[in-house]
Amino acid sequence: MRLERDQVDAALAGLDLGRVATVTEMSGGSSSVFRVDFLSGTSVVLKMYREGYHTGPAKDAFAAAQLDGVAVPVARHLLIDESRTRLPFDFVVTSYLPGVTAGTLRDHADIASLYRQTGALLRRLHEIAMPAYGRFDGQGIVDPVVSNEEYIGRRIAYGFERFAAFGGDPVLADRLRRIAEARLPDIVPFSKGAVFAHDDLHPDNVLAVEDGHGRLVLSGLIDFGNAQAADPVLDLAKCLFCSEHDAPGSTPHILAGYGRIDHPDPEEAIWYYTLLHRVTMWFWLRHIGVIPTPDTPSGLIDDLRAMAESG
Repeated sequence: MRLERDQVDAALAGLDLGRVATVTEMSGGSSSVFRVDFLSGTSVVLKMYREGYHTGPAKDAFAAAQLDGVAVPVARHLLIDESRTRLPFDFVVTSYLPGVTAGTLRDHADIASLYRQTGALLRRLHEIAMPAYGRFDGQGIVDPVVSNEEYIGRRIAYGFERFAAFGGDPVLADRLRRIAEARLPDIVPFSKGAVFAHDDLHPDNVLAVEDGHGRLVLSGLIDFGNAQAADPVLDLAKCLFCSEHDAPGSTPHILAGYGRIDHPDPEEAIWYYTLLHRVTMWFWLRHIGVIPTPDTPSGLIDDLRAMAESG
């Protein structure tokens, strides 16, 4: 998508940052994101939101606000606009965070250190207690529940209903659901409580810069579209699942940075929550067309079949 400089200049006039010099689309992500440079030397980021998308400006701003006062490098929200009068779409403007995504640095000599920093970052997020379990909207936690058992029970019901709706193999779905329900009492009640869960922490949502000695330094956390209040091991499992797909071999480094896992059986808990994440990821990729038909071969289905076999 292209945005004209004068168009952005008029939309952001109220920020008192001066005249816009350049507008550059940034790569990556499912939403269009632009770096806006002003003649004053200041830079900001403008992120647009597609109509009907699963998140919006107010939700992202609420999630980011939960990190106020925490040692996590996140952008400050400078403007939230859902009027579609300044620009023909909902958008936010945030401060600019330096760096490039970790996904572009996978061949860097210091990449293992950056993965360890990512694990440590996730640990800091999980030290932020939330009052209940549930997804976020622009005002808070939607339909909150006080127990992890109820929250995961809802996720199981919704996840397998959507799996079926998108044509998932009913025999496989039945086997997986039986496993999820049977093992829930052994895994889910041992939650330390609801915490801030990014639910999409992977190399393309972490920014880094290189210091003067050639070492990578984590400089930013981005994209709060999936953020919610959830169990920390559920969120850790999502981070490992997505990161290992994007950056094979990152798992031991992330775990080293994360430290002790708050569960009496960490390995089994991560296995269990990964099953739920794989079910969700499959129907989401069907929804957005990445997996075009129910019988399209995919590594996700292969992994889910293997999990069904192992039980």
